Amino acid sequence: MDEFHSATGSTRVGIECLTLWMESDRHFAIDHVRRLMDDPEGPGAYGPIVGLLNLSMLLAVELAKAQGAEDVKEWAREYLRNLSAQLPD
Repeated sequence: MDEFHSATGSTRVGIECLTLWMESDRHFAIDHVRRLMDDPEGPGAYGPIVGLLNLSMLLAVELAKAQGAEDVKEWAREYLRNLSAQLPD
């Protein structure tokens, strides 16, 4: 249970959730996240969210590095701003 409360444990939960989300059965993925959030021995209500945020940050930093950014966090922030602006209303 302690692992669920660590940054590493939360990130692993995020990887698990994203992996399931990428499969074709989104309803199963939603149910799985709901079970994680309700499990008293699990990561807790915010565990999957924290894990997905950790994973998203890691992926954004890796993308920035792959693009040759010098300031990877600033590049990632700008990328997210642009992405948000391009999303349909």
